[in-house]
Amino acid sequence: MSAIHDSSHAPHAAEASTVRPPLHHRMFSDSTITEEAKSPNSFQDALSAMASPLPYGPPSATLSLNDKFTKGGEGLRREESPLNNAAPSTRWDKIVAFYDLWYHRLKTRWVWFVAFLLASIICCSIAIGWSFRLRTFNIADPDSVNNAIVQLSANLVDVDPSAQQMTLDWNVRYDCVRIGCPDVNVFFDANTLRDDSPGPQSNTKPDPIFSIVGANILAMNNNTDRRPSSLTFRTEVAISNANTHRTLQSYPYDKYATQLVFFAEQVATNESVSIAIVKTTGIAVGFNVQLQNTTDISDNFGTVIKNIEVTRGPVVRLYAIFIVLVIWLVTLTFMATCVLNVFFGKGISSGVLVLPMGTLFAFTQLRATLPGAPEGFGAVIDFIGLLPCLAILTFCSIFMTAIFLLRDPEHDIPRWSWKQPGEGRRKTWA
Repeated sequence: MSAIHDSSHAPHAAEASTVRPPLHHRMFSDSTITEEAKSPNSFQDALSAMASPLPYGPPSATLSLNDKFTKGGEGLRREESPLNNAAPSTRWDKIVAFYDLWYHRLKTRWVWFVAFLLASIICCSIAIGWSFRLRTFNIADPDSVNNAIVQLSANLVDVDPSAQQMTLDWNVRYDCVRIGCPDVNVFFDANTLRDDSPGPQSNTKPDPIFSIVGANILAMNNNTDRRPSSLTFRTEVAISNANTHRTLQSYPYDKYATQLVFFAEQVATNESVSIAIVKTTGIAVGFNVQLQNTTDISDNFGTVIKNIEVTRGPVVRLYAIFIVLVIWLVTLTFMATCVLNVFFGKGISSGVLVLPMGTLFAFTQLRATLPGAPEGFGAVIDFIGLLPCLAILTFCSIFMTAIFLLRDPEHDIPRWSWKQPGEGRRKTWA
């Protein structure tokens, strides 16, 4: 029995004799340790390999080099560190976490986001453009329709700031039934009108600018005679910046003013006839022409005086300022690039270095797109925007082209990588 017992346990004894001791009980000599195991980071590499989730614990049961342990009654216990806590601790961490969250959401729905962005830009652009549109010429007195015998309708055709004049087309309606349809003359202040062949000027009563024949009005109303000419005429009204002190040089903030003075009289008796502007239409491209005020002082002859103000439209001013800002931003960008490359030695692509040369010609074309700007140079925006930027770009073009003669501007010079003043020289001297 003992033999059988010994023989039955013999294989187990043999297996026990061949079982290797645990890994943490092994002893290695220096000759068996590889060079990689002797590296200073070998322990950290091994500990990092143990950072995977344990098979018998939750997925969060991982080890990290930043973990801290405290000794308690039940053994070692890992402390919760800020790195283990998923919630952000500082305001900056919250901002970063919020950005990461929304970036992921927008990235997964980028089609809808791009469509919404494009629709928003289009709607905002249309709304801004519509709100800054030019207003219709309006100096009318609609309440005078039932009172005035001679009713004028004005249509604004053009405003010429160089010649300082404004073109108006007039349409006359003569409601003569109430006074028996006498012949009537319409008068405008002759000194406020532009005439190609003016005669001697004075402050006397002007000659009539338009004559209305009452008999022809009755014939046209009764459809008995359609041969008389239509009741329309055109005037070139003078505008001036003498009182506003804003000349064309102040573009786009030039400002002009004018005064319309008109009255009507019967031809036979020189008796005054009531007259009024009952309707106004028209837009001068790039200009706002609006009624400043109507003189309340009335005389004994029914004279009407209207003060008109002419300015550039808001959209013209906004566009001119935007162009000047764009020119300055582009110029300052190229100037910073020139300083960084030429004086500090930062390598920049050769394609960027030749851009200022082409931008010199692009700026002049961009200035030509300003609506109503004076020809050539001479406006304030030229002195504060275009001319200094052209001068700066000229010098930048010279320096950024000449640098090719001295070195390769596409690569950093050694001094650019120095961390301390004279770092490279000290190493050379040493």
